[in-house]
Amino acid sequence: MLSIIIPTYNGEKKICNLLHSLEKQTFKDFEVIVVIDGSTDNTKKLLEQKNFDFKNFKVIFQENKGRSGSRNTGAKAASGDLLLFLDDDMRLPAESVQQHVEFHKKQANAWLIGNAVEDFELMQTDLQKYRAFLSRKWSKPFEKNNAPLQKHNFFLMAAHLSVKKVSFLQHGGFDEALTDAEDYDLGKRALEAGVQIYFNPEIIGWHDDFITCRSYIRRQQQYQKAHQRLRELYPERYQQNQYDYKPAKGIKKMIYRFFAGNFWVNVVDKFNFLIILPQKLRYKLYDIIITANAVHFPLKI
Repeated sequence: MLSIIIPTYNGEKKICNLLHSLEKQTFKDFEVIVVIDGSTDNTKKLLEQKNFDFKNFKVIFQENKGRSGSRNTGAKAASGDLLLFLDDDMRLPAESVQQHVEFHKKQANAWLIGNAVEDFELMQTDLQKYRAFLSRKWSKPFEKNNAPLQKHNFFLMAAHLSVKKVSFLQHGGFDEALTDAEDYDLGKRALEAGVQIYFNPEIIGWHDDFITCRSYIRRQQQYQKAHQRLRELYPERYQQNQYDYKPAKGIKKMIYRFFAGNFWVNVVDKFNFLIILPQKLRYKLYDIIITANAVHFPLKI
């Protein structure tokens, strides 16, 4: 049997979208475990009042432990021998769970990352459409790559990940001391232990992430800090890492400095006169504004 594990924190406005998508799956032999991680909203009450068409539905409420602690709690409570981790802002097309199950029938000891892309039809702003474009651009090099990930192209995305329970526990689960980049850490430990980790961009998970320029910059800053801390704790995780920070120099540095600051963030979020520009140029400017304020000249947010 399969156990679907969903950590959530104050997710009452989004989690039902995911749960309703799971009701429509072509594969039905699964349980759903929602771990409410110390939420202060009405998630618990909402889920207790609703009836979902699942073989088994468990709701666990715990004091706040973060994503790592929530996922570990769900894994320990799981009855299935196969775990599928999903974030609460995801939605799955009807065939997605079946695709995960079929993969593990052929690759019993491997791990599988599914895709996470934004639905163009739901994106409301030009920046959100840019984010949806980025997701597809990023996953495109993997479309015809059936090989497991290697050190030079490695990543792990716990928002849409399936793994055998015994393998997950064998490699220690998520490090509960980490508040971010915990999926990268777990994946690197597994990779170094010889686990084959695959990414299949054709197994879609819709990511309902309605960003603003400011919120996206904040997220990138958090991710940078998390990787910096992880690098200090475990430098060996970053051998052959393609995502290492490289300081901008010369003209590049001048360009990033020009686009750093609240003015350009407000332009994108409030006025966005950039919309008159061709898409290619407009998206390039979004890249520069976000990178300038998230990485090279971090904006206080």
